[in-house]
Amino acid sequence: MPTNPPISPGICFGPFELDVAAGEVRKAGTLIKLQPQPFRVLLLLAERAGTVVTREEIQQCLWSESTFVDFEHGINFSINQIRGALADDAEKPRYIETLPRRGYRFIAAVRPASNRQEAAEIAAAIDEATPAREVNPEHGAKVEKEHEARYKSAAETRIDGDSLNEEKEPRHGARWRQMSAASVVVLLLAAGLWIRHRDTKPPEADFQRLSFGRGMVLSARFAPDGQSVIYGAAWDGKPSQLFWARAGSFEARPLGAEGDILGISRSGEMAVLLNQRFAGASRRGTLAVMPLTGSAPRRLLDNVQDADWSPDGSKLVVAHYVGGDRCFLEFPPGKVLYETTGGAWLSHPRVSPRGGQIVFLEHPLADDDSGFLAIINLSGRKKILSQVFEGLSGVAWDPAGDSIWLSGYDESTSEIRALFKVTVEGQQRQVRRDSGNLSVRDVSQDGRFLLTRDTERGEVFGRIHPETKERELGWLDNSFATDLSPDGSTILLSVQGEASRMGYAVYLRKTDGSPAVHLGDGLPRQFSPDGKWVLTDYPGGIRPTSAPQLLLLPTGAGQPQSLTHDSISHYWATLLPDGKRLLFEGYEPGRARRNWVESVSGGKPTPITPEGTVGHQVSPDGKLLAAIDSDRRFWLYPMDGGQPKALSGIEPGEDAIRWSADDEYLFVASDTIPAEVHRVGVITGQRELVYTLAPSDAAGLWNIGPVLVTPDGRSYVYSDYRILSDLYLASGLR
Repeated sequence: MPTNPPISPGICFGPFELDVAAGEVRKAGTLIKLQPQPFRVLLLLAERAGTVVTREEIQQCLWSESTFVDFEHGINFSINQIRGALADDAEKPRYIETLPRRGYRFIAAVRPASNRQEAAEIAAAIDEATPAREVNPEHGAKVEKEHEARYKSAAETRIDGDSLNEEKEPRHGARWRQMSAASVVVLLLAAGLWIRHRDTKPPEADFQRLSFGRGMVLSARFAPDGQSVIYGAAWDGKPSQLFWARAGSFEARPLGAEGDILGISRSGEMAVLLNQRFAGASRRGTLAVMPLTGSAPRRLLDNVQDADWSPDGSKLVVAHYVGGDRCFLEFPPGKVLYETTGGAWLSHPRVSPRGGQIVFLEHPLADDDSGFLAIINLSGRKKILSQVFEGLSGVAWDPAGDSIWLSGYDESTSEIRALFKVTVEGQQRQVRRDSGNLSVRDVSQDGRFLLTRDTERGEVFGRIHPETKERELGWLDNSFATDLSPDGSTILLSVQGEASRMGYAVYLRKTDGSPAVHLGDGLPRQFSPDGKWVLTDYPGGIRPTSAPQLLLLPTGAGQPQSLTHDSISHYWATLLPDGKRLLFEGYEPGRARRNWVESVSGGKPTPITPEGTVGHQVSPDGKLLAAIDSDRRFWLYPMDGGQPKALSGIEPGEDAIRWSADDEYLFVASDTIPAEVHRVGVITGQRELVYTLAPSDAAGLWNIGPVLVTPDGRSYVYSDYRILSDLYLASGLR
């Protein structure tokens, strides 16, 4: 009898394997990203499966007595990271059960690690022979359980047919059972078929390049003839324009209209977006319609994110911003099917080929492209179809009408945006992953695709007095600056994307060019007045386990300190000059954002602005807050209560970025490219242009911001986001 290959030391549960030697987690052979400390916590819990492990035991096991850290924060961070990696739900756990005020218990069945190659082949055979895992939260728990059971059965049965002995399970764990002879035969046949054909490659997809400029392709649609393509592109730093192209041709003809293409009806009428304004990953513009043959666009609706035509071309579905941080899904415009608040937003609405359903992307975080795919019928009944993706960029219905194509980052398998197919029942599979980021733009009736390959980068530039030249101050490949110290010596950076393992990391960097220092995780907001602390939202990201709270991270020696513990979701904060009070922006469940004041020592927060009105700039004496309402009007709100006073001299599309040291001026920045910085008199409203800011290479710029200046206006730092795209016509993708 041949000998079995050596078994790697580790622990298995469900489809997961903990490789102790390598410190890695794998799912059916695929590496799952998990940082070292969360891995150690997961290993500790799995080794003691079925028993309660207290928080004190975790602390004693993982940190020595001489370690000085915020243990509570460290444990919470580790558990949150583990739940994200395992796709576990704290409310309905399958792996880790939380016992309030006590600790945690690992409730899944554990077993010795099997041979990795063998386990991967069995898991792949099962995946190919069964539908993809249902991830819809409304009924996903049941399907998850069935999916896990299939993996467990495969791992408990040896390839040579010998079954494992039945063992007693920990409390709450699923009981191990021997498989029936019929099940073994079916599994062996499936595994054999997969192993026999695993090296058979599917037909290669055909890619034909359609665009040849340097810049950003924002969207593309097939014309009614199925051969012509209309796309919107911003080449060489110029505003986005509409172009006509055709497969096999190297020439693209400009249509003589600025804007972006949103949809084309059967009759050839285009829905376009004019006067686009970008904020993070989101945008707002004016929806207009115009014929393919030319003529001026007819404007329909302002503050639109995206739109699409119904199959018969009679009406439009729109993602529409209304009143500050509310976003509506309307079909037709004016009839609301679904809405979000608190900064969450909607994009890429697409009407099904039969017209009875609409899919769209929902993004829970303001100006962040992370989110999930959802579907809604014309009665307003909504269902989530996909997992949470760390970045989404495109949606299109399959011509058959039974599935949807989307592009996004699946953090468990890739840090590159890939192409996925999701059925209307919620079954999901990855179809293609390239070396570059893929974004699906449209699918034709005969199954051809319009795709872009995108290179994305967040950059930070600045000029620090007495320097005369601007230089780059960012860190890694995707960062933006959130605060600049009053003397211009230090910047606060948020590093995101691949460099932060698809999360949010806080970095401190001196403007003398020295390396950045990692302070922790979360979304950084501002320095404390003495510069010794950084205010951070935590837990950050798309899947916080609770309402984001405020955390102080030390810039030097010290331990993190939690500031808030309530039901309010916190999304920006600063310490007032007296150091005793906290000003923050946040919202209560189901309510719009506003500003609140709270004592650092504790107590109930007090709202100081009405819902929908928020501000970030407090006067140096701590008495006034410059805030903007849902109609884009600026006001001065007294920090101790009282009636606000209207501010003049600030134009629509501008934002207050800093007070002057003498309280007499506000620096404001536009949301344009290039960004203009003006100094505006608080009393007089008089304006003076101070800076016009943009990198020397403007190709592919999505937006510029935040813009930061010192109180004397002599130093500045700004961030930008750049996308460089190539448009392709692809066939053979299934």
